[in-house]
Amino acid sequence: MRARPGRGLSGPRPGACTRALLLGAGDRSIRGALPGARPGEGPLIAERARLVTRLYVVADLVATATAFYAAYILRRFAAPWVDPFDLIQRVLAPPGNYVPLLLAILGLWALIFRAHGLYGRRWARTLHTEVSRIVRAIAIGGLLLAFVIFVAKLDWVSRPLVMGFLVVDVLFVVAGRRIVRAVALDSTSTRRVLVAGGREEALTAASDVDAHREWGLHVVGIVTDGSWSAAEVSSQHPVLGTYVDIPDLVGGDLVVDEVLIAPSTGRIEDLRALEGVLLQLQELGVTTRLVVSFLPQSFSDVSFDELGGLPLLRFSTAPKDELLLFVRRCADVLLAASFVTLLSPLLVVIAAAIKVTSQGPILFRQTRCGLHGRPFTFLKFRSMRTNAEALKPDLQPFNEMDGPAFKMANDPRVTPFGRFLRRMSLDELPQLWNILKGDMSFVGPRPAVVEEVRQYAPWQRRRLTMRPGLTCLWQVSGRNELTFEEWMRLDLQYIDNWSLWLDIKIAVMTIPAVLRGRGAR
Repeated sequence: MRARPGRGLSGPRPGACTRALLLGAGDRSIRGALPGARPGEGPLIAERARLVTRLYVVADLVATATAFYAAYILRRFAAPWVDPFDLIQRVLAPPGNYVPLLLAILGLWALIFRAHGLYGRRWARTLHTEVSRIVRAIAIGGLLLAFVIFVAKLDWVSRPLVMGFLVVDVLFVVAGRRIVRAVALDSTSTRRVLVAGGREEALTAASDVDAHREWGLHVVGIVTDGSWSAAEVSSQHPVLGTYVDIPDLVGGDLVVDEVLIAPSTGRIEDLRALEGVLLQLQELGVTTRLVVSFLPQSFSDVSFDELGGLPLLRFSTAPKDELLLFVRRCADVLLAASFVTLLSPLLVVIAAAIKVTSQGPILFRQTRCGLHGRPFTFLKFRSMRTNAEALKPDLQPFNEMDGPAFKMANDPRVTPFGRFLRRMSLDELPQLWNILKGDMSFVGPRPAVVEEVRQYAPWQRRRLTMRPGLTCLWQVSGRNELTFEEWMRLDLQYIDNWSLWLDIKIAVMTIPAVLRGRGAR
């Protein structure tokens, strides 16, 4: 059971869950009570969300395969017409060499769609939002496909076929998803829910369920906790009794698939009063969800886990999607190896120039803090004099960066050739080796100096929960023109909103930022 973090810019989001509990939140609405940061998501609809997600995956794959075959057939019809009796042969002819290409496309599309959030639990998004994401995902897939065709010299692949496939695929995927959505919202597949609890909590829960048909839930009635009655409120749902009446209601003529209990207090000691009701519902075989609030609501990601049979709640503020992180790591290795190979002549020239223009080693080595503070040897082309670190205390009064970081516009320790390397960010190229080793990634918060980390405020240490990178939001947002606190907050925004798409955008934005040399020192 997993609760995904929110993607807002302001940091952690509320929510928590266990296997048997639906953990509530401060505003007591279902949207606030559901685990994870995204409104309207959680264990209450987890099973349905998983089903709809699987249907989306199947629909997307079928739509993509159908679109490819349709484009293939259209391409064949575009050839000169020879024989009017050739129609059946043209339609039924196997795609031949295109089958492996189609299989590769299906795998690539699945990864890209997942990276764009098209398989997240928030599947009931608006048509405009969904279409825009689909178009963007397929466009990126098309660019990657064109790149592979060009690099691999797949001259047998028809360019018009590929272009036609991308256009048709958008239409087919959108249509397939609309069909899945229509099936998901079918009233015959809804679950009947009995809502119980305090006045504000129960009414808000029922209202939230009514407002979200896509959850697949229908409120059949409300039960009070005994502290209020039907005469005190105005509700479209009938008030059927109190807590003690729940077993009789569920075991009688009322059809109930689930019971959602939202008590006015979620403290553990007060929940013991519900133990008898919960045991009776368990005996009746009715699924029960319980909203509680004994856990803090300041965690961006809470998930249920087990360790040797011991139930655990895991609180985390960093991305934990293992599949996407694995894809990211594979991309890091492939790109780093490719760049090292392609740039090897440039690396040799820079190394020789450093050796000729100044005395000392070619590489600068320093211990930096990696993932969760792991120390590693950070590499750069040496751009300063060999005694640069010894001179740093004397230059501290000229530090232009607030906080523990040291930045100086006209640092006298920098060599003339080193200044050129820094302006073009060429001194960072040896970090490709750090990426290959796994110490760094292409995109992520810049690796911090150990002494600086020791001076971090507690909230600033959270930037260490992501593998450090060669470039980051700070790099493309002005770098040294920003204050230290702005730098830290940009890193946290990156962590809270991380996705493969965000990494791609930052990587692309890095190119003009490097060429302009903005903020480089």
